[in-house]
Amino acid sequence: MKHELRVLIFLIATAAFVACVPNKKVAYLQYKNEYEAPETIVTDSLVRKYHTGEFAYKLQPGDLLDIKISTMTPIIYNPFADADRNLIPGQGYNQSTDPERQVQPTGYYVEPDGFVNIPIVGKIMMEGYKISQAEDTLEAYVKKYLEKPVVRIKIQNFRFSVVGEVARSATITSGDAYLTIIQAIALAGGPSEFGDMSRVKVLRKTGDETYVFYANMMKEDYLTTPIYYVQPNDVIVVTPLKQRAYLKYASINIAMWTAVVSLTLAVIALVP
Repeated sequence: MKHELRVLIFLIATAAFVACVPNKKVAYLQYKNEYEAPETIVTDSLVRKYHTGEFAYKLQPGDLLDIKISTMTPIIYNPFADADRNLIPGQGYNQSTDPERQVQPTGYYVEPDGFVNIPIVGKIMMEGYKISQAEDTLEAYVKKYLEKPVVRIKIQNFRFSVVGEVARSATITSGDAYLTIIQAIALAGGPSEFGDMSRVKVLRKTGDETYVFYANMMKEDYLTTPIYYVQPNDVIVVTPLKQRAYLKYASINIAMWTAVVSLTLAVIALVP
């Protein structure tokens, strides 16, 4: 009977071991042996620096732009105030203080031909421009009408999707055009306990082609990869850990194995 008991303990221990995931598998942005030897970490000083590159998203047809024009010109002499009050900071018609009220985004689309049609100014080519370049271009136009104008442009429909092993799969619209992949996953509630951050898949459409990348966010050198930043319409897929099947059903499997082995041992004990 002691032998059978040892077999039972061995099987339960094996099942528990297979279901375990070491902490090293879930710690982000690891560098060499820092995680295994925390005493090697230098505190209260700059340890390393990385060149993550400059994110230079270029406007493309379909982008919805929120355009705001500030100026020293009094509002009664500002022709844009009558043309569209949404162009003047703090003067938008669609503002609401009710957090429960969903306001339809307003703005100006980059048309299929690459132009943006703005009141008073007319059509301006913006396709292929960085946001800063588009601001400077529009500023040059409105100087004809305003004193010391300052133009600010934001993308209203900067959308991306996060699916797979995350807290909540979602298509997210962000007002921040400088998000990293890690921040995007955080907006989806972060990876689930079964998410494998060492092989996050990113689908990125450019023109009529879709590129597939894999990012290893467990290693610190991810900071230097070309997919550090999110781009509009990215699809980010957090793939499952290999141990997911064991992890998700570990308690059920252990209980089932325990019951089966216990029943087997009981039968054996009853056999003369």
